[in-house]
Amino acid sequence: RTLLVKIRDDEKKVLAEDKEAKRREAEDIIRQADEYKDSGNAFMKDKNFEEALYEYNLAIEISADGPNSHIYYSNRAAAYCYLGQYSEAADDCLSSLDLNDSYDKARTLLVKITDDEKKRLAEEKESKRKEAEDIIRQADEYKDS
Repeated sequence: RTLLVKIRDDEKKVLAEDKEAKRREAEDIIRQADEYKDSGNAFMKDKNFEEALYEYNLAIEISADGPNSHIYYSNRAAAYCYLGQYSEAADDCLSSLDLNDSYDKARTLLVKITDDEKKRLAEEKESKRKEAEDIIRQADEYKDS
């Protein structure tokens, strides 16, 4: 009976050590992802958006659903906006909100993207309307000559 108790104690010890090793590994991953995020933030500050995007991609690659991942997605969305890639930015805002639905930075950026896209579409529609009017005017002038 004493041997059985010792074996169980040894098993518990091995399981506890394994659990501790996994916890440390998870912390290391989060630490590394945060370093990528911080590097991306520095690139954003320097207006080097391609490099920032690369760093945020690395953070997301190693920690797509970690405790800070909503920040990585939101920051990458901002980089995408500066690069004019609004669809990707909107997708990342939604990913950020899926991970943390109260993250206001992602929500605010998504609203701005939506508003900017509406404005862009309205400007495009107005431009096409003016182009059509010019074509009609030219056709009328041709017909009258």
